[in-house]
Amino acid sequence: MPHARYYGGVTASMYYPVILSAIWHWTGDKQLLKPHLDAALKGLGWADRYSRDDSGFYKYQTRSKKGEKNQGWKDSSDAIVYPDGSQVADPLGTCEMQAFVYASKLHLSEVLWWLDEKDMARRFFHESEELKKRFNHKFWMEDKGYFGIALDSRNRLVKSVASDPGHCLASGIIDEALIAQTTDRMMQRDLFSGWGIRTLSADHPAYNPFAYHRGTVWPVENAVFVLAFARYGLHDKMNALAQAMFESAALFKHCRLPEVFAGHPRDDAHPFPGMYPRANWPQAWSASAPFTILQALLGIYPYAPLNVLFIDPHLPTWLPEISLERMRVGEATISLQFQRTENGVTDYRITDQHGPLHVIRQPSPWSLTAGFGERVKDAVMSLLPGK
Repeated sequence: MPHARYYGGVTASMYYPVILSAIWHWTGDKQLLKPHLDAALKGLGWADRYSRDDSGFYKYQTRSKKGEKNQGWKDSSDAIVYPDGSQVADPLGTCEMQAFVYASKLHLSEVLWWLDEKDMARRFFHESEELKKRFNHKFWMEDKGYFGIALDSRNRLVKSVASDPGHCLASGIIDEALIAQTTDRMMQRDLFSGWGIRTLSADHPAYNPFAYHRGTVWPVENAVFVLAFARYGLHDKMNALAQAMFESAALFKHCRLPEVFAGHPRDDAHPFPGMYPRANWPQAWSASAPFTILQALLGIYPYAPLNVLFIDPHLPTWLPEISLERMRVGEATISLQFQRTENGVTDYRITDQHGPLHVIRQPSPWSLTAGFGERVKDAVMSLLPGK
């Protein structure tokens, strides 16, 4: 389905610096990075100048008669709703918009530090931390143990329960003290259908299992949620959601996940999730989902600037063994074999390696699951013969 160019979506410009940092982590190549730095800085500059309002939060507003009403990743016209089911008029700012800017400023600050732009790096770092503080104060719903979906034009919190806070979880903008409540709420039955996490709670008046963003399940965002659970060491939730995604894929031809499928509950009356009419299939977003999930299960985090590959594998019972062949990190290529042992621990061995690379078994530097002492111990153990 070819489309013309469209510039009414806010996500790409806000999130582009995160992609840039990922290129840095995988390649460690400053020359590859530098031509794209200006675009990343302009994206954040645009967000700060034109999307951020007097409240200090980021919002979108449709100005063109040809533009979409909603301009976040949920871009259908009826995607953002109040708790009574009525539509939220723009300008409005979804919770994940704030999370994307937070992640971009934080990750870009690291890249800028490596490029010897220390003052700019410090500024982005402090701005990201300040946004995080205000976000948790403004978007948290104490009575629901969850985050609201958006701020409306009057800066009031839209207290609908939806999938959006999962992106906030993945970005790291959520305070550590609120992680447990947020993840527990995501896996309750009104959000988690058994096949995946719905875009909108089944208890919401506007819920429709066949509505594009009001009750369906999107594999691409569920894969991000698997990665988010891994980030906080929530391996039971990580494995449960990963299993749901792979079992969903098995119901489709070629085990190919569609763009989106219906949000029916997984029970005797619904032995399959339900097809969404006119869903794109194949679809590039959904094609990325298995790789994102695999990255979560294996805890893969490359850091090519230091010739390091972090791994933190936790294979489930339904995937006891898997191998990666010729994975490139910086100037090195490496092949790894992972196997779940009888006691439930996942072990690994390097089957082939070319080039400088040190494999360290521990959560990524962005994870909250390992303290300083544990990281030192892991690093020492990774230096032992055979590792």
